[in-house]
Amino acid sequence: MTTNSYESGQKNFFMDMEQHQTGSQEFFNPFMLESLERNFGLSKVVIMYFDTHGKFLSQTEKIEGNISNINRGSRLDGSMQDKSAAYEDKDIEGDSHPYRYFEPEDIVRQKIYEDAVNDHLTYFDIEPRLYRGTDIVLDYKNSAHVGFLEKYFGAHYSLTMAFGINAYIQLVFLRDEEEGDFSDKDVEHLRDIYSYIATAYKNFKKYEQVKIISKIQGEIIASGEKAYLITDDFMHILDHSSEAMRRLEELMGGNLGSIDSDTPCNWLPFLLGVSEGDHSEVHNRTIKNYIYTIHDYRQSYSNGIVDLYHWITIHKETHESASQADVAMDAGIASLSALTKTEQKVARLMVRGYTYKEIAASMVISYHTVKKHVENIYEKFHVNSRYQLMKKL
Repeated sequence: MTTNSYESGQKNFFMDMEQHQTGSQEFFNPFMLESLERNFGLSKVVIMYFDTHGKFLSQTEKIEGNISNINRGSRLDGSMQDKSAAYEDKDIEGDSHPYRYFEPEDIVRQKIYEDAVNDHLTYFDIEPRLYRGTDIVLDYKNSAHVGFLEKYFGAHYSLTMAFGINAYIQLVFLRDEEEGDFSDKDVEHLRDIYSYIATAYKNFKKYEQVKIISKIQGEIIASGEKAYLITDDFMHILDHSSEAMRRLEELMGGNLGSIDSDTPCNWLPFLLGVSEGDHSEVHNRTIKNYIYTIHDYRQSYSNGIVDLYHWITIHKETHESASQADVAMDAGIASLSALTKTEQKVARLMVRGYTYKEIAASMVISYHTVKKHVENIYEKFHVNSRYQLMKKL
C-alpha cells in the first residue's frame, strides 16, 4: 500500500468507525473487521476475547472475506480447507474450542497478559501495545505458535494489538508464509491504527459509562439514598455525592482530595473488599459504625465479556435503627408462610449482608445448598436479586 493510499484508507477507516460506534452495542465487532479490509487490505484478522483474569471466552474472525463468530463452547476443527463445515456446528456442548488446548502454550498471549496486569491496563490507556510473534516466540518456524496458526488459520505470522482491562481484547493480524513477516514499516502503520482505535474505544466506553451511571442513579434515587459512590471494578470512582465524601472523610479522618474518574482510587479496595468466592449481588460491610452496602451491576456482551460496576451507599449505624430494621425484616420474612423455616433463616441472613459462604458456615450446610435455597426464595418472592428482595421486605 502506497503512502497516499494508506493515508486515504486511514481517513476512511476513522470516518467508518466514528459513524458506526454511535449506534453500536459493542465496539470490537465484525464492522471493524470489514473496515480494516476495505481501507487497508487487512483480510486476515481475528478478534480474541478474554475475561479480566485472562481466560479465553470467544473469537470473531475475518479470513478471506468471511466473518465467523465463534462463541464459548464452540469448536474449530480441521484444516482451512474444511473450515466452513467446522463452523456449522456452533452450539455443541462442552469446552471444545481448540484454542483452549493451545492456550497453555500461547506464550504471546501470556506475555500480553503479564504486561497488561503489571501496567494495570484498562480501556482508558491509549499508548500503542503491539506484539509481533517473531519478536516473542523462539525457534519461530518450529514453534507451537506457528503450528496453531497454520492448522486453523492458514497463516504463519502474527501481530497482536492489546486493548481493554488486562488486555481482555486482542486484535490479531495474520499473514501466510509467502507474504512474509510484518516489517518495521508495517508495524509503524499499525501503531497509527492502534492509536486511533484505542482513543475511539476510550471514548466509546466513556459514553457507555454515562448510560450505565444514569441507570444506576435511577436505582439510587428510587432507594432514597443520599450518600453514594458509583465505581467500576478497577478502582475508578465514576460518580459520587457530596454527602458520601463527607462521611468518608469523617471515617478516614482527613480530606480525600479531588476525585478523577480516569485515575484509580487507592483507598477504594478498602470499601469494596468482600469475601473470596462471594458472587451475591449485594454485600454489607460495617466499618467504624458505618454500614456500607455494595451493589453489583454487570454489563454483559455477546462475546462473553462482563464488565462489573458497583454502587456503594453509606449509612451511619445506630443500635436503635438496626434493631428496628431487624424486627421489621424478621416480621416481613415470618409473614410469608410460603417459605420453609430453613428458607426463612437463609433469607434473614441474606438481608443482613451475609455472603453465601458465610450462610453455609453459619447453618452448617453446603455452599450449593445455600444457592438452591436462594433460588427458591427468589422464585417465591418473584425477585431476581438480593437488592430486590431487600426492597420487597
